[in-house]
Amino acid sequence: MEVAVNFELKTLNVKQDITFYNTSNDSLDLIVLNDWNNAYSTKKTPLAKRFSDEFYKGFHLAREEERGNTTILNVSDDENASIQWERTEQNPDFITLKLNQKLLPNEKIELHLNYVVKISSDKFTRYGYTTNGGMILKNWFLIPARFENHDFVKYSNLNIDDIANAVTDYDLQI
Repeated sequence: MEVAVNFELKTLNVKQDITFYNTSNDSLDLIVLNDWNNAYSTKKTPLAKRFSDEFYKGFHLAREEERGNTTILNVSDDENASIQWERTEQNPDFITLKLNQKLLPNEKIELHLNYVVKISSDKFTRYGYTTNGGMILKNWFLIPARFENHDFVKYSNLNIDDIANAVTDYDLQI
């Protein structure tokens, strides 16, 4: 993963390559990625609803530039073929990649992603951009969800540290 930080805009420009191994006995036609940063994108996300349920008004009263989001620019495979993806309004912190062909058991696929991460203010959860110009980052990049019992495990970001990531190795250049 190569990341260019823009402190002025509070963004991370990300070029990420994922080698996804299908270690299950199932043939997969999609892969789910956790995008927990996008939980900060609107007042209607599961995270926003949780803040509201806890009577925390700071998120709902926040300016749009204080909220975070993820903007997907491009997703392709190792043959440079575009991969369709979707994010639903109901689950804005997951991205479903629709594979161009089934991924059989014990096969792998190379995924290439380009996206921009807008970091939210740290005033909501103590993670994000700080008032002194720094950033405290957590769960900001896209990562495959864990696959078990014939499906991807999907937990929305509710700020309770229960992300269901697949086992992953990272190589990160900032």
